[in-house]
Amino acid sequence: MLADTSFIIDLMLGDEATLKKAREIEAGNKPLMVSAPTVFELYVGLSLNRRPEEEKRKILEVLRSLPFLPLDYESSKAGGLIYGDKQRSGSWMDPEDAMVAGIAKVNGKKLLTRNLRHFLGIEGVTVETY
Repeated sequence: MLADTSFIIDLMLGDEATLKKAREIEAGNKPLMVSAPTVFELYVGLSLNRRPEEEKRKILEVLRSLPFLPLDYESSKAGGLIYGDKQRSGSWMDPEDAMVAGIAKVNGKKLLTRNLRHFLGIEGVTVETY
């Protein structure tokens, strides 16, 4: 299962529903993974944070335990097509979300997010919330 940035942020904040979902995933022996665009978004937030050292500690604490999926060539192509399709249909989507969706699609991973509307309707991407 691929964690979207919203899940990682909620995990860092200690959100109870997120912690419950993380325990459920762990108990089911499903690997929870993180992708390159999520790491990018977390570090953008770090650079804007008033307490960067504290934020960096939280980020590293969460990320060190999660396998990493890169934005490789195939995922980049898939993300670009997803983004283009959304643009053509008049829907709005962050490029980073399209990249995450491309990574999930190419790697056959379910996408775990709080932001369902960002990812619904993307062919080949299964979305789960918490």
